[in-house]
Amino acid sequence: MAGHPPPRHNWVQAEEMLLISVLKSMVESRLWTTRSGHFRPGYLSYLKRIIESDFPAVAIEEWHIEAKIKKWRRTCFIIVNLLDHPGFEWNESQNTVVAEDAVTKQGREARDVQFSLFDDWHVCFIPPPEEPEE
Repeated sequence: MAGHPPPRHNWVQAEEMLLISVLKSMVESRLWTTRSGHFRPGYLSYLKRIIESDFPAVAIEEWHIEAKIKKWRRTCFIIVNLLDHPGFEWNESQNTVVAEDAVTKQGREARDVQFSLFDDWHVCFIPPPEEPEE
């Protein structure tokens, strides 16, 4: 029907774990990423095939996957940017941002929220620094 948005996909934890696992392996293999850290064309259809093979009853589209990845990437960059400012630290045992009391509103909102996938997001979305050529 024209004018109606397509149905959302409500991700379950097992689907998210599969998605982040496959994304990490794609990044680590370097077959699916460019030098700048972007994914190569066709990566969404590849991910869709993997998810459909493990979850055949799930009606998932490439745009569902793309939306999830965009949300994860955006959250990852927000956390990385917060951690670059004084008054913010990362608590590895809790997977939370630790913020001093006198920080920005965004920092207060991120405080005490668990980001259990942050380390995985960091691998997937933050390219490692380029190694100097010898």
